[in-house]
Amino acid sequence: MSSEAKYWIGRNGQKHGPYGEASVRQWIGEGRFGPDTLVWREGMATWQPLAQVFPDVAPAPPPPFDAPAVSPPGGFFTGDPSDASGRRPADLPAPPSMHWGVLLLLVMVTFGIFGLIWPFIQSSWVRKVDPRSRATLMLGLAFGSFVLGYGMVIAGAVPRGESAGGAAMLGLLLMMAYIVLFVAAYFSMAGSLERHFNRGTPTVRIGGITLFFFNVYYLQGQLRWLARWKETGRTDPPPPKGVFYLLWLFPFVLGILAAIAIPAYQSYLVRAQVMEAFSVARSAEAAVAGYYAQHGDLPKDNTDAGLGAADSLTGRYVSAVDVDAGKLVIHFDSPQATATLRGRALVLEPHGDGQGQLQWSCDSPETTIRPQYLPIRCRP
Repeated sequence: MSSEAKYWIGRNGQKHGPYGEASVRQWIGEGRFGPDTLVWREGMATWQPLAQVFPDVAPAPPPPFDAPAVSPPGGFFTGDPSDASGRRPADLPAPPSMHWGVLLLLVMVTFGIFGLIWPFIQSSWVRKVDPRSRATLMLGLAFGSFVLGYGMVIAGAVPRGESAGGAAMLGLLLMMAYIVLFVAAYFSMAGSLERHFNRGTPTVRIGGITLFFFNVYYLQGQLRWLARWKETGRTDPPPPKGVFYLLWLFPFVLGILAAIAIPAYQSYLVRAQVMEAFSVARSAEAAVAGYYAQHGDLPKDNTDAGLGAADSLTGRYVSAVDVDAGKLVIHFDSPQATATLRGRALVLEPHGDGQGQLQWSCDSPETTIRPQYLPIRCRP
């Protein structure tokens, strides 16, 4: 038992078939295929024009019926003439090709402002592919609902009676409408792409769950994939959905970094403010040392030491320097001081060296600043 040869036809970057020889000859006679249309069958090394394969429209010997199936050489995509789209990369409007990771970075750097603009860029391109798309309108309504709802919530936060509470509730409903419209706009765009690319190559398949959670970035991954197809003609797999679920790790990583960095930075600020005390206290140290050298004793207060009032010795963070029986009590009550320092004091104690000179120590138990904010030499 045998059968006629089966031929594959290459048109518009796609392969169609296999078809019987009689059908191919009939289509040639009907003018459906030109002499330059490429054809291939098992046993041929490469695709060849129909004019070379059928120069005299003579039947070719059929291959054995039980011959193993052989795939034609690369260069075309499987399809069928009855449903093939004949789509070519050159026919596709240039999609926005920014990488979704770069898009995410720009949204973060601009504090979300770029994220308000990019959805309209995406929806405008989808409308070129599907003129029936209403995604741009839905996005406009979504952002309008958000702005109006946010304004009503803020206005309702000011106590003005029952009407204010009603305005706040309506504002919350409008903000919920924003979420619904925004997500619906992306499902509309996804539907437009799937309808347009439902047959032939490339075929777009967009996961609903991933689109719901990562709408802007997931769709951008699909658009970049289409842009690459337009530029190169390759149909590499689109970005896997699992990549986008890794974005959920971002808040946790950011939270861990913040938990480490913020306390460290705050501690640095407090220690830097504490160091001001030593520079502000230098004049008081000199005055106390002069009194000690002259009288062999320590001054009782600022007046004995020849200093002005305590609040006349200040800095940006230091609010006063008190002389108390020779000790210097440095207060941090300045508004510029951090909350950790405000209301606390650093105490410097003098110690005579037996030769009329004073040495100062800062490890007094009377200091009320937490030890971790003090220089190492000042920690008890």
